[in-house]
Amino acid sequence: MVIRYHSEAPVNEGVVQPKIFIGRLIHSKSLNDLEIIPRAAIGVTPNGTIAFVDSKPATASQLQTRYAHEGFAHAQVTTLTKSQFLFPGLIDTHLHAPQWPNLALGMEGTLREWCENYTDPMEASYSSTSKAQRVYADVTKTTLALGSTTVAYNSSIHAEATNILADCALAAGQRAIVGKMCITVGSTHGNWEESAEVSLADSEKSVKYIRSIDPEGRLVHPCVQPRGGPYCPPELMRGLGEQCEKYRTYVQAHMCETQSDIDRTLELHPNYTCYSDMYLASGLLTSRTILAHCIHLQPRDLANLSASRAGVAHNPNSNTCLRDGDCRVRDLLDRGIKVGLGTDCSAGYMPSIHDAMRSASNVSRNLAVREGEGRYVLGFREVVWLGTMGGAEVVGMEDSIGNFEKGKRMGRVMARRW
Repeated sequence: MVIRYHSEAPVNEGVVQPKIFIGRLIHSKSLNDLEIIPRAAIGVTPNGTIAFVDSKPATASQLQTRYAHEGFAHAQVTTLTKSQFLFPGLIDTHLHAPQWPNLALGMEGTLREWCENYTDPMEASYSSTSKAQRVYADVTKTTLALGSTTVAYNSSIHAEATNILADCALAAGQRAIVGKMCITVGSTHGNWEESAEVSLADSEKSVKYIRSIDPEGRLVHPCVQPRGGPYCPPELMRGLGEQCEKYRTYVQAHMCETQSDIDRTLELHPNYTCYSDMYLASGLLTSRTILAHCIHLQPRDLANLSASRAGVAHNPNSNTCLRDGDCRVRDLLDRGIKVGLGTDCSAGYMPSIHDAMRSASNVSRNLAVREGEGRYVLGFREVVWLGTMGGAEVVGMEDSIGNFEKGKRMGRVMARRW
């Protein structure tokens, strides 16, 4: 079955009148509870909040009468066709917006070779704000068209370009977590900042700017963003931890993607014997932290993730393309660690969470074969959860998005089976 998303899939926060949607509904109620209602009605208030979910709807006029006391007497009614269904907005927990022009390039090398030959020169080019405007407008438009109503974006080292990314997400009506990338060592092609002081100052500029364009945090949220342990010395990590605490921001970072990544981290941060201890000591491991990859974890890393309530962005496509390894998602879930899916553009060649669901299923099966343990297999219900409610938990928005519960925001896509 091929899924085609409706061209008007973006979150519509500016609804001018109540709406009622009637048709097939699919959403996750828990990790192993996927609810499919053949015919349901969802009422959405003018501010985009779900007012009711009726599993036994009558005619459109009867629904308007039934919920007239809630303001739906003159609601706009949309009835889906038999081949359409309502599905929660997809949540991409890890996407590198500056790498968009590099999609599917450089898959022949290792992670480090790919970074140095493709990623660093591309990311360094965003000193051009005109390029940022052109690329980021396309990123937000395309990911929305693919059903991602919420995205955790990695940016570049440039504050101005990062601010443009936030502007584009807000203008498109896409929920986004955005922060300036911080790098002072370990990078190539000029893709670094001259000092920790400069990096921190520009990071703070973007945090303040994003708060200024969306002061209520309706759609766009700032984060601090160390690229990872090999790229940010201790003083920079500590400074970002202080910013996180001062402004109560999200944190986005990479962790334990490859063994080389771990070795380089511990070399730059010799006071620690495991990767996550460095983030913890720097004040960067919190319930609002999103850590990409988390493949080669030590037992202490697992304990730190569990205790801190940090979330993991599982990127099965990119991990396969760069041969990083297989994330043991089952071990994370069994420990109660939050897990969502990421597309990890551009190491991931397809910026679609629908595709990431398939990739997560396949990676889990390959892991089960290699380890001889069937428990590693992720079932259909579980991968749907990871792409919706799991992602909502990772980005800390599970109370407002992820499924069709009353009181949540109507982040939805209308899909068609072909």
